[in-house]
Amino acid sequence: MRVTEYEVATINYLYMIGAAHQINLLKVYLYDLITETTRLQKIMSWCNPVLGVNDEEAARIITYEKGLMLPLKLYHFAYQKYTIEKEFSFAEQLISVVNGVLQVSTTEDEVDSITYAYSALLHDISNMHGNKKERIWEFTREELLELFNLEAKILKINNQSPIMRPTKGVLIMQISNFILKSRHNYNEDYICKYLPKNVAEESVTNHQIWMKKTELLNDKREQKVIPELFQDTSWVKYDWIKDIDFTATRTYYVSCFSKAINSNEMQKDYGQCLYGYKNDRIVDLIAPIGIMKLKKRNNANDDLPDTIERPYISQVIAFDVLYDETEAKKELEYLFDVINMFAMSDSEKKQFLQEILQYWILSVKDYEWQEEKERRYVIFLYEDYDYKEVEVDDTFLKIKHLCF
Repeated sequence: MRVTEYEVATINYLYMIGAAHQINLLKVYLYDLITETTRLQKIMSWCNPVLGVNDEEAARIITYEKGLMLPLKLYHFAYQKYTIEKEFSFAEQLISVVNGVLQVSTTEDEVDSITYAYSALLHDISNMHGNKKERIWEFTREELLELFNLEAKILKINNQSPIMRPTKGVLIMQISNFILKSRHNYNEDYICKYLPKNVAEESVTNHQIWMKKTELLNDKREQKVIPELFQDTSWVKYDWIKDIDFTATRTYYVSCFSKAINSNEMQKDYGQCLYGYKNDRIVDLIAPIGIMKLKKRNNANDDLPDTIERPYISQVIAFDVLYDETEAKKELEYLFDVINMFAMSDSEKKQFLQEILQYWILSVKDYEWQEEKERRYVIFLYEDYDYKEVEVDDTFLKIKHLCF
């Protein structure tokens, strides 16, 4: 068994493509590939004594160590330590590796490199789907606190502001992904979609999924439960959390799936046709394709065009809906603790919280809906962006998809 330089170059190229076009599924696949290859290399090293070979470093993959892009290389070292030593959790080994690199980083460039690698790695694996291969990324809430605390620490060492782009966006997405996905011990249940017969028939021919604007959903109290929790802030321990502005900053569209499998009530209310799924692959299947327009920088080559268009995969947020206000408050307190770790002023923390709550506002509903066991998929749509294979009317966002 061997890993060639060509394979490493291909992995790096695909990673850059995934980053440029926001194809999170591709990046997650590459981490899975590195997991498998690193584990197999360890297994192959066990054969050396039988073959009469004495190589103490047989578990190493030199081409990975020399050639992988920084987030992937960091992941390889952390997973290698985890799978060989088998003494600590993957989160503990990742923290150990990062702290070890920080101790020997003596220049600004070295500190900047490990800061970028760690933040990018956390963001990448936060887009997990919830399959068996990715179980080691399903960090407990306690582990997540340690991981975020380390990120806050190295950002501060690197003099990198958490509220400046693109750092702020990366933090908001990774924190939201991990906390929302870690509800109910991550997504270990099957997911299903109930559809009326006529809608199911139409979807076969038009290949569209119709997502409603939030204000037109069945529950007239959509987006009201979370703001109501902040009307009395006696349960909030931080002074910087007050007068939170919940004004929507974009248009939300929602598709409602369920974890209530083969429910007669759900079939009665939403449709007899049932489509089932094993994990959150749905996120990638319904994500709209957008077109970003990039402008040439002032110092760029004169031969380059003034603008270019690049397709990208739009963001989709997935989560189990909460129906218990006490549980919702406990989770919000956890979110407050995470934000408070980062080196920001009180006003900056409040602004950061307001922006991240845009991800939370649709994730809590009244208890009367709890029988639906809803798994919700939310798309943020921006009016001034160009989207392909998308239709928008007063009620629905209609997206080409491959779900059913």
